[in-house]
Formats: sequence, structure tokens, C-alpha cells
Amino acid sequence: MGKRKLRSMGTILAALLIVALVGCQAVGGVNLNEMLTKQLDVRSSAGSSSFEVQLDWNEDALAAEDARVQRLAHLFSRIKLQLDEVRSDEKGNLAASGQLSLTKGDIPFTLAADTSKLVLRVDGMKRPLQLDIGGLQTGMLPGAGIVPGVGDMTGSLVKEAFRDALKEVASYTIGHLPNPPKIGASAVNIPINGAAIDLMKVHAELSGKELSELIPVFLDSVLADGEGVRSLLERLTAWASELPPELQEEIGFTDEDTKMTKEDIAEAAQDIMDELQELRDSYEEASKEEDWQQIFNESLTFKGDFYADKSLHIRKASTEISLGAGLFQEEDIPLKGIVIRTEQETWSINEDLKLGPVETPANALSAEALAEMNPRKMLRQLSVDSVVYDVLKNDLQIDDQAFTLSSDWGVPIASDDDDNLYVPIKETMRELDNPITFDAARKQIRFYDDPTDQDVILTLGSDQAIVNGERVNLHATVARIDGVAYMYADDLFDLLHATYTLEDGYDGELLMNVSRDL
Repeated sequence: MGKRKLRSMGTILAALLIVALVGCQAVGGVNLNEMLTKQLDVRSSAGSSSFEVQLDWNEDALAAEDARVQRLAHLFSRIKLQLDEVRSDEKGNLAASGQLSLTKGDIPFTLAADTSKLVLRVDGMKRPLQLDIGGLQTGMLPGAGIVPGVGDMTGSLVKEAFRDALKEVASYTIGHLPNPPKIGASAVNIPINGAAIDLMKVHAELSGKELSELIPVFLDSVLADGEGVRSLLERLTAWASELPPELQEEIGFTDEDTKMTKEDIAEAAQDIMDELQELRDSYEEASKEEDWQQIFNESLTFKGDFYADKSLHIRKASTEISLGAGLFQEEDIPLKGIVIRTEQETWSINEDLKLGPVETPANALSAEALAEMNPRKMLRQLSVDSVVYDVLKNDLQIDDQAFTLSSDWGVPIASDDDDNLYVPIKETMRELDNPITFDAARKQIRFYDDPTDQDVILTLGSDQAIVNGERVNLHATVARIDGVAYMYADDLFDLLHATYTLEDGYDGELLMNVSRDL
């Protein structure tokens, strides 16, 4: 089918939790099947949303970890992506503003995207970031409609055609889903974007154990409906064959896909049924395993509230997935639980928002250029008093350096008769991202160390270095060993403000672990 037809995978992901919670049978007069498939008709919208992950650490177990691990664990104990307003139009353009919240503070941002590029402005970043996104599904961003558009597929005809096919498949699948044990509907009047409207609220709850019990019910329902599978394939084949040839090519269909005979369809349907039966048999075995029961139990819970208007568009939704302590008993992870929450509110559905294409600022920094920067240069793109700088510099320590030299592999370390250790200068500078030059006539090695702002000149056979124009005495001369320039380890690492430790490798070699806390 090709990657173009996968661009609406966000549609399936956005509705997956709703499907698992809500099921298919009508509740309180609400046609749940229609409510779910109705979201595929959302072509443009404005809304807000949030996605939050909360980690409950086992502090006693965490205390056994080193200080850095503990610091990072607490930094990321709560992560929340808040989109205060998201607008998306039917052409795939999108605009949003919000913030990323960590326990240390908030990082506000704005973004604008069309079908080819995305411009992101982050508080504390001196220049906007520009990403070439090509066919990326911008509608997959939370808040860009309960179910997004189809990105940059060529022309509205392709979008509509793909929607029609997806609705066929979704309707059939949802129609076989059983309702969870706990589900109910009630009429409510609540504000959406400040305006009170009448909505139908559907509340559902489901445990991991209950989900495990619903899976075979769903599979058995489909297995008992071979005629329905065949009929679905017939409708999809008819749909594909009626598309103009240029759309068939755009989507990736072949003549074999669009000219299936009744016999071909019957054979394909039987293949699907055979695979589903294998899946059902595999499930029967897997569900008896202890590992399965350790996951699909009462420690795993889902719950959600979905608010639909009279047209059955979902205007508000909130979900929560909780992974309790029972899921981490056998794992070597110092966690007691994880809670994942989502909130979403939608308004201005299918209105003409006319966002237009995105203009790239003249000072925009490309994602490729940012990725090629060394950490020090990357940090210079940030304001030193910003939260994002604090997190990257002090918590994640992205500019710190660490590497290992060996007495056996790579360019090896060496030692003299007094067991003083020497390190290869060029290899060490390569590890530190410091280019070097060599003046053969003067036998001089020169490099600039950016973190310490030092211009260093070393001379083979000399026990002096020139650092920023000043002479510095060394404890040992710079030596040439087997054609490679070496320097006494303590001299070089004192100069670079680095430290090292020694340990034995698996094969008895000596390992020198070098680090710099910048």
C-alpha cells in the first residue's frame, strides 16, 4: 500500500484507546459505532489538549542508584505536554502554542506547520528551529482534531477516498468489539471553549484482566462472521476499482488489487480467517503464561470520559491509563507506578480556518544543522537563564565528555620504565572533538580546546607547552613512540581539566576511563 496510505495511522492511534474503552453496542441511546467512525469526518478544527506522564518512584530502591540517576529520575517524574490552542485546516496546515512542563519548570513553545515544513520557537532558544517534514502527519499532534486529516496526500480526492476506505474498515472492526463491563452514558451541559453546550457523556472503565477477557470475544466474533469479512473485501475492492487511475497509482494500488474476482475475494477472505484463527490459538496459549498474567491483571487500568455533541463529534475527552505496583514487582526498575493522562477539547469543527502555508524565518536553524553541532555549540544557541538551558546543561550534562583508552585496542596507551602512563595525543584530541595541526619543520602539534578556551602548542622532545601564548612546564617531555606522538597522561589531562580512572578489561588489558565535567 505504500507509506502514503500509512499517513493516517495517526487516526487509528488517536482512536485506539476510545475503541478499547467504549466498544460497539449502543449505550444510553448513543450509537457508539457511529460516534467513533464520525471522528473520521473531522477535516479541520481548533482545540486544546494535554498529555501527561507521572512516574511514582520507589525511593528506597532509587536510593541505591548513583546521584545522577536519582537527579534525572526526579527531573522526569512528571512530564506534561500542554497545547493551549491547536488549529488545523483541511489542507494539512497547523498552528499551536503550549508548553512542556518538567518538575524543574515550564518550557513554553509555539509551532506552525504545513505539509512540507515545521517551524518551532522554544522559549530560551535564540533562533527558531525549522524541520523539513515532507509527508509527516501534522494532524497527529494532540489537539489537531480528535481524528486528524491526511497530511499532504495529493488532492482532496485522495483524502476523501482514503477516508471512505478507513471508515469501512473501522466500522466493521468496531462493530465486533464488545463493550467493557463498566460503561454508561448521561446527558450533561458543560463549557467548551467557554461556551456551555449540551453533550452526551460516555464513561468507561476497563482493567488489564478485563481487556484480556475481551480480546478472545472480539476474535471469536470476527471468526464467526466469515461472510462479513468477505463482504468487507468486496466493498473495498469495488471502492478501489472506482477510483480514477491516477488516484489508484497515487495510493499504490495495482491491477491485482482493483480487479479481484469473486473467487479471489473468497480466497483472500479465507486467508484472513485462517490467520485470525492462528492468532486466536496463539492467544489461547499466551494467556495461560505467567508473563501474560503479570501484565494483564488488575494493576493495569484504563478509564475515560468522552463527550459527544448532537452530530456525534467528540468535543471533549479525558483518559487515564494506570500501571500499578503489581506490574513492576519482577522488573529491575525502581518504580511503584506510572499514570498516563490525556485531556482534549475541540471546537470550530470543519470550519474554514485558512491557516495558510508557513513562512520560514530568515534566522531559522535547520534541524540538520542543530544535529551536527557539538553539545557546546548547541548550548550557545540557548539563553543561559532559561529552563531548557538549565535542563540540558546541568541535569542532562550534554556537554560533559567521557571516553576510554586501552593498552590493547585502538591507538593504545603506553608506559615508561617507571609505569608512568602516556596517551596518544591525536587519538585523545579526536575523542574530545579537538582538531589538531602538525608543523613538521618545528615538530609542533597545535590544537584549540573550546571548553577551556585554550590554544595549545606542544613540541616533540620538549617538556614545555605554550598555552594561550604563555609557557607552561610539563612533568615529562612530549615523546614519539612508534611514529605516534604521546604525552604524559597527568600533564595532558591536568591541562584539559579532565580526570581519569584505571581498571582492568575483560582480557586483562588496562583501561583508562577519561571524563570531563564541564
